[in-house]
Amino acid sequence: MISSLPASGRRACRLVGAACLLLSLAGTSACAARHARRGGALDAELAQILPRPSPGASAARLDASAWREGRQRLADLRRVVEGAGPRTLRVRLALREPRTGHVLEARGAIAIAPPALATDARARTGSASLDPEGALRMILLGPGGTTALDLWARGDRFRFAVPALDLLKRGDASTPRAALRGLPVDFLRWWMLHPAAGTLLWYERAASTDSFVLRDGDAVIDLRINDRGLIGARRTTWSTAEGARRRQLDEEVVIAEGTGCGNVRYAQASTGLLVTVICEAEERDRAPDPRAFVDPDAIRPGDGS
Repeated sequence: MISSLPASGRRACRLVGAACLLLSLAGTSACAARHARRGGALDAELAQILPRPSPGASAARLDASAWREGRQRLADLRRVVEGAGPRTLRVRLALREPRTGHVLEARGAIAIAPPALATDARARTGSASLDPEGALRMILLGPGGTTALDLWARGDRFRFAVPALDLLKRGDASTPRAALRGLPVDFLRWWMLHPAAGTLLWYERAASTDSFVLRDGDAVIDLRINDRGLIGARRTTWSTAEGARRRQLDEEVVIAEGTGCGNVRYAQASTGLLVTVICEAEERDRAPDPRAFVDPDAIRPGDGS
């Protein structure tokens, strides 16, 4: 993939290796997804450290009382996530190239406006600058401070940019999920803004672990959290094209130390991508600049708005 770029692109790739890796993975063929390992590199670890009973084995025990318990625990988890409020995370990120094992590193910040904040902001100020579904802005810097990646998401819209390569991808709810292969945009929005979102399909509590199965649009999520705060999730995305045979597009797995500023590992089955995110600091006392959540393409050069 990189060798097919012009010389200027190859030079840019040497400067922003992490972003180029993502672009290379985005070009992975559909065949890779069909033959991918389930859940990628973290699937076995997720099953070991956060085991979940089989839904079929315990379906008979999912009575009305257990269902109410599951709904209550899910609601409690959502309140914890929403209660984190607006914040900025300073992160260090390492991506392992799946073919060579080479690790590429980047640093940056993630500005988060949770859905609750967006709703409250409208009520307080009447401003429509944010969306009730929340907003996200992530900027990663490569060697020398070069912008390696700029991701903006608000509601169901997103913008994914690699400035050094003059590459820009935009989308919304109508964008085919297959077009996002290799770009974990949906996953990042789900994980950063509303990781407990979705319709509850199944619940079980065993071995001090709450296990949920949720449906979120065209994805099914296996979400687990134990009493020590360790969180794991497997998100399986399915194609929903009208008239087409339903097929699995991808599986993504995340294991996190908790809902706050903790270390997170992420794996994508279709590409073999493995990402480790180390949270170095979290700023909650001061909300992110609202301009961070404005569509970058809507900002006129030099106006600062």
